[in-house]
Amino acid sequence: MGIEDEQRQLEAARAALVSEFAGRLPEDEVAARFGEIVAEFEAAPIRGFVPVLAQRRARERLRALSS
Repeated sequence: MGIEDEQRQLEAARAALVSEFAGRLPEDEVAARFGEIVAEFEAAPIRGFVPVLAQRRARERLRALSS
């Protein structure tokens, strides 16, 4: 996977989370939490699963915030 593909997938994951938490959390909060999670994977040597893993971890944290 190239950087452009990864960026596209990360953007799609971010957008999906914004949509999922619409009405429960502000968009900027969802985006900020997702960005924090993505930063945790910055040094990951294998990048193929970073978008999926980041989306899952962010969803867990956002659910905790919204409940």
